[in-house]
Amino acid sequence: MFDRHRVGVRRKVFSKVENEKTIKSDVEQTRQANDDAGLAISRRQFSLGLSGILLAGTVLEPTEHNTLSVLAAKTSSLSAQPGPRKLTPHAFDQPQYVLSGTTASVWSPDSQHIATFHENIVTLYNANTGKSELTYSKHTDEILTVKWSADSKYLVSSGFDHIVHVWDAALGQTLTMYKGHTAIVRDTVWSPNQQYLASAGYDKTVQVWEAFTGRMVVTYSGHAAEIYALMWSPDGRLIASTDLQNKMMIWRVI
Repeated sequence: MFDRHRVGVRRKVFSKVENEKTIKSDVEQTRQANDDAGLAISRRQFSLGLSGILLAGTVLEPTEHNTLSVLAAKTSSLSAQPGPRKLTPHAFDQPQYVLSGTTASVWSPDSQHIATFHENIVTLYNANTGKSELTYSKHTDEILTVKWSADSKYLVSSGFDHIVHVWDAALGQTLTMYKGHTAIVRDTVWSPNQQYLASAGYDKTVQVWEAFTGRMVVTYSGHAAEIYALMWSPDGRLIASTDLQNKMMIWRVI
């Protein structure tokens, strides 16, 4: 009786152990399958486009039709992106037009006009046709610099007559004549907001003034040599001036 009972208990224990082994084996197989699937998905994610396309956690093996559709979509999206046109060497080996009798020139920011100057005359040309549209001849001596305003509506010019002219690009009418300098005005620069101008030259001063009234705001002195170049910082805070002794000075405006 005792032995029969012991055998029954052992059979139950053995059966339980076997069930546990089976369950453990099933769990291990499931875990391995999940790991393999995860590895496969991550590999496919890594090599997207080569072994499959992952969409919302589902891997779709590419067929010929799907591959062509994807390539077409990619090509379409690339061609739709904005960018400069491709340049072709020697595509245009002849000038569009030739402008004679110019010392220097400057493009308008909107690319619609070219301002050229020679001696005491500024001429505006249509950039598309090369035809002269306007001539400004109010200076009494040779011009050294011409600058466009950022909106392409106004120009400032200066030179040997010690006077800075601000004028309307469409009408050619003088708006301001600034006479604060006592020598050649070598360079000018617009403020970023177009409300002010800075001018400098051979009197060794940098002068800041209201562009459309001519009212002087401030004069900076400190250069020991003639000034030939000006820059206004994009944030409007600083002006840089460079003289003929290769010295640059930075001035605080605001």
